[in-house]
Amino acid sequence: QRMRAAFVIAFVLLICGSLAHWPSYWAPDSRSPANHQVSFTLALKLRNLEAFNDLWERITTPGSPEYRQYRPMEELTSMIAPPAAEQEFVLTYLRNHGCFATSFGDFITAEGPVSAVEAIFGAEYHAFRHEKHDVVLHRSIEYPTIPSALSHIVSFVTGISNFPHERKQTRKVSTEEVLDDTSTWVVPQTIRNLYNIPAGTSNTVRNNSMAVVEFGVVAGISQSDLSEFMELTDGPSNASLAYTVGNFAFTPISPIDGESTLDVQYIMAVGVGVPTSFWTINGWMYDFTTEVQTRQSRGNPVPLVFSMSYGWAEADQCDVTHNGVSCAQFGGSDTSYVQATSANFQKLGMTGITLLCSSGDAGAASKENLNCNSDPPIQPNFPASSPYITTVGGTMLQDGGSPLTGTLPPFCTEQGVTCAGGGVEIVSSIPEALITSGGGFSNIFDQPSYQSSAVSSWQNSGALEPPAQYWNSQGRGYPDVAGLAHQYMVVEKGEKLGVDGTSASCPVTAGIIALINGNRLASGLQPLGFINTALYSMNQSSFNDVTIGNNTGTEANSSPDCFTYGYGASPGWDPCTGLGTPNYQAWNSYFLNN
Repeated sequence: QRMRAAFVIAFVLLICGSLAHWPSYWAPDSRSPANHQVSFTLALKLRNLEAFNDLWERITTPGSPEYRQYRPMEELTSMIAPPAAEQEFVLTYLRNHGCFATSFGDFITAEGPVSAVEAIFGAEYHAFRHEKHDVVLHRSIEYPTIPSALSHIVSFVTGISNFPHERKQTRKVSTEEVLDDTSTWVVPQTIRNLYNIPAGTSNTVRNNSMAVVEFGVVAGISQSDLSEFMELTDGPSNASLAYTVGNFAFTPISPIDGESTLDVQYIMAVGVGVPTSFWTINGWMYDFTTEVQTRQSRGNPVPLVFSMSYGWAEADQCDVTHNGVSCAQFGGSDTSYVQATSANFQKLGMTGITLLCSSGDAGAASKENLNCNSDPPIQPNFPASSPYITTVGGTMLQDGGSPLTGTLPPFCTEQGVTCAGGGVEIVSSIPEALITSGGGFSNIFDQPSYQSSAVSSWQNSGALEPPAQYWNSQGRGYPDVAGLAHQYMVVEKGEKLGVDGTSASCPVTAGIIALINGNRLASGLQPLGFINTALYSMNQSSFNDVTIGNNTGTEANSSPDCFTYGYGASPGWDPCTGLGTPNYQAWNSYFLNN
């Protein structure tokens, strides 16, 4: 029996309108006290985006005189933020209504008593208690309405009625059951072999940094799990987090979960020695980007590389609960939310930060259509579909690959365990794996010039395509690259588990990028920042090309109606595994010279 656990991508609720109900795992306890302090963020309407996008092209295009000439966040924000007078108008309005507010240019953070916030936005706050964790959130059961006096300046508001999404439970098995599995396992040595990372490769500079990002009310890891994992895989014995951001739990019990565990154990096992932080965001992608900017403005440390194993359907960023309510009462739309978030992705890239996200675990159909019976049958994920982020798909080893040889780490010497040492990578897909690599084309973002040639080659390759009415051939194609996403060994709550997911390939790729960043910094070079334009400029030999498979399936136990619509792999780029998987030494050589 194959004993594995599949990680699924987690999501947040950001919706507008009137709440007919709330998430089942949150129970209303009582009306919030009128004097209880609550916080929220106002996204302001952007301007000068044409000039802003032109600067983006100059800073991120290889060969440009301004390539990697990063800008201070204040300069970037001033380009697109509303005039100072409009910012001050909003601040004065909020202060006059009893709130404390701070402007960061294109967004405003605010805090005030429940009574004041209810009066401003037509809200009705209640205390909600989580059914599993001892956590209370104060949220409105009425969706906020932007005051008419502010509607010409404010695009939308977060933090008033949105709930963090519940994490799906991973399938867990006992240590004895896992060790009876006869399949091959992925350990850090597997990754080093496949991706050409020399033994002993580690970070050598103190000013390098990387992070994993989790979305939820609280998240964390177990130090004992991390230490045991490193011991079982011959990793560094002193591995520990540099710092944490948000509601972090450092405990061997709930709310520790597989997502956090996988992210931290493998980004640190690959990016050996790179100072690593753990970020918990009580919101969604826009809230993540504002948290980074807030910390930058206050002089707090911000990592150079972020790994995010999360996403949701591009068209439904404000409708994650499927209640049919649009973002209209936030003064925006799903598209405006996506575009505002992507503008912030651009700002982070233009300060030298590299953002990576997973492509999804449900194939071309996406998480919202696991049974492949929705119309349309396929749809893109966000932030995977953003052209301003590097998206990572998933692979698996054909027939389990070949066994790991040489000096084996302790886990690989245990009875019944065979660790993978190499082999041919194919698209990760069910039923062999528990997940199918996400991939497709954006319906919001145009295809960026940096990938047009690669996408055209795929379209002319004869690879599997969905019917024309179901996808946008002129949209941004994703993923950009890929990595192993099947049968990773992790230690969670003292148990050795097998896990699948692009939640694995993303932190692995982030760890590789962080190592290269360290080499650049040691050579007196700038950090990599946005890397897509460079990736598509490399020779195809810089990647392990993945040419077998497709992403017509979704996740394990999905409907037999699947396997109809999706995309096929081909030589070169494809919407299953992007350009391929990393060749560390080729990437490192390229980035040290370009």
